Amino acid sequence: MEEMSELFYRDSYCREFTAAVTECFPYKGHYAVVLEDTAFYPEGGGQPGDRGTLNGIEVFDTCRREGKILHICAGPLEPGTEAEGKLDWKYRFDNMQSHTGEHVFSGLVHRRFGYENVGFHMGREMITLDFDGPFSFEEALEIERTANERIWADLPVFITFPSEEELANIPYRSKKELSGKVRIVTIPESDICACCGTHVTDLGQIGIIKALTCSPHKGGTRVDILAGERAYEYLRNIWSNNREVARLLRCKEAETGNETQRVLNESLQKDIRRSKLMKEYVGFIVGDLPEQKLHILYEEEKTVNELRLLGNRILDEKKAVICALFSEGNDGYNYLILSNEPDLRPLCKQLNQKLNGRGGGSKEMVSGSFKAAREEIEAALKEVLDAAD
Repeated sequence: MEEMSELFYRDSYCREFTAAVTECFPYKGHYAVVLEDTAFYPEGGGQPGDRGTLNGIEVFDTCRREGKILHICAGPLEPGTEAEGKLDWKYRFDNMQSHTGEHVFSGLVHRRFGYENVGFHMGREMITLDFDGPFSFEEALEIERTANERIWADLPVFITFPSEEELANIPYRSKKELSGKVRIVTIPESDICACCGTHVTDLGQIGIIKALTCSPHKGGTRVDILAGERAYEYLRNIWSNNREVARLLRCKEAETGNETQRVLNESLQKDIRRSKLMKEYVGFIVGDLPEQKLHILYEEEKTVNELRLLGNRILDEKKAVICALFSEGNDGYNYLILSNEPDLRPLCKQLNQKLNGRGGGSKEMVSGSFKAAREEIEAALKEVLDAAD
């Protein structure tokens, strides 16, 4: 069959069909089945190959190799027999929505900036577009708005095969020089592009387009977008999460941004006050300690940074060699040990062995937990430290 006259081109909405099996052979651990005609789209132009079944046998993928369309199947089909094909329509229609959505977005970028789409990938989670010029996320959102206006206008999608003479007068987009039979996808006020993919017949079937990210990429711009049901499900999930945030913050759903900022500001002020009080507390504690080689302290409700502040002050001001700080944990104690002189790594290993502990760290600081009583911990610390002298 001549390329670009296959069933998926003649009727992109065909979900079930029958066709004769012309070939079947082993292929990469599965079977490649060739049909006389097919509604399964083979991977190409950034669009994934279709999935579904042939006579109930799973079709994992569809690709074009050496002019033949291969249906990659879980089992063989006998050449000369009829195969009943059924597409995974949800998957196909998702690809049609995404691919047509990409045309609208890329076409509008081209119309506004003159940039070319130099990369296009329809991934499992989102559509990634690469353009050969710079623009901002704010400008991407303006493109998104215009794209959705085109969708709400339910503009038609035209598929044509112009002659060479006609093609010479059409300002179409293309990533490469084309010759022979060329398939042109035209969307009024949006895009004219050479394309081999499957598309919806009217933009209203896309529903919505959402731009997610926009960042510099290889001298140009990379944009991630969603279209169709993917965009709807994404926004539905965002709405659901925002609703829960509003419930937790006890505010209206449209006020979560401002309310979150207020809570963060309050938290920052609390952190500042806590830091000030912690410095005063550390000064008070350290001032009453004697100068000695080993200091062991038990502290509760302190962060790791607060414990480090306390330990370092003790090491600096009390001529200590080791400062060990503990807080109660599950069946034992959590520890943070700091050192001025000895390498704590071998000492930590010994202590873990003696005290059923786990943890580690650097030469100057180790942390973890011991499953042991306070008396056992203190005795083991003194024993290990004396042995290290």
